[in-house]
Amino acid sequence: MQPDFFLSEPPACTATARLVRLKLDATGESIAIAVVGRFDSGKPFARAVTSRILKCLPQELGYACHSFGTLLVADYLSAYGGPSWHPPLSGVEVGPAFVVEADDEEGVIMTALERCALFHPTTAPDLAAAVEESIPRPAEENRFVHAVRVEVVHRKPSLESGFNRPFSLTGASSGFAVDYIGHSYATCYAAINPKGRSQIRLRTASAALWRLARARDAFGFATPECIELTAWVPARGLPIYRESEYAALDDAIGELREQAQREKLNVFTAYDIQSASNRLITEEVAALN
Repeated sequence: MQPDFFLSEPPACTATARLVRLKLDATGESIAIAVVGRFDSGKPFARAVTSRILKCLPQELGYACHSFGTLLVADYLSAYGGPSWHPPLSGVEVGPAFVVEADDEEGVIMTALERCALFHPTTAPDLAAAVEESIPRPAEENRFVHAVRVEVVHRKPSLESGFNRPFSLTGASSGFAVDYIGHSYATCYAAINPKGRSQIRLRTASAALWRLARARDAFGFATPECIELTAWVPARGLPIYRESEYAALDDAIGELREQAQREKLNVFTAYDIQSASNRLITEEVAALN
């Protein structure tokens, strides 16, 4: 007669999972960008569907799927996967719960991810490369951030160390960066072009507000006096924009201000590099003098 341990199967790991989807307003479709859930032990888990930006998607959408997925994972884990958790971004929805079983915890997560169309398993070397790879922002926003940094450092070299400051949330597998953090001023930059994919741009700006709010929570007693989103918007009266596009821009800024108010943050709109640079230098240097 065989011993009992030859007859019994090892206990399976079981969890309840949900897919978090990014809604595409133009088509009514949605794409799963993260998986969140809890093991039967009560331990929460979360994983972004894409470990890097997918080049097969348009740049802004590829950026959104990866960066928003990573943001949602960090937010869910920082909240310890509580039942009252809601995505911090607009245009993101959480699907119904489903049960997943596998031999171990990683197997459970992989099984849940396999339900997502964008998921592609990565080997260990590929995953390491993805973590080290810097996340490129949408081109217009990236140019704005770079230009402001160059201008500020040219005028005030001592402020260079405040740019691109990293943060990591407790329990999160990945961190995030805030564009500038100084003694008295902190900001993230966004570019909102009325001719761009407005919903994606708005969510990118919303993600920046989230990063600022979470960084503010981590500052403790060293919280800068002024924390705000700096959003590039086109100046009024430019012939390349229609009145309807300016109206859509006003709506987008209004929505951002409402989101910022809920987090007790500000939104500063800049028409050019000079106004954004002047804002940073004025807020930071004036307090140091």
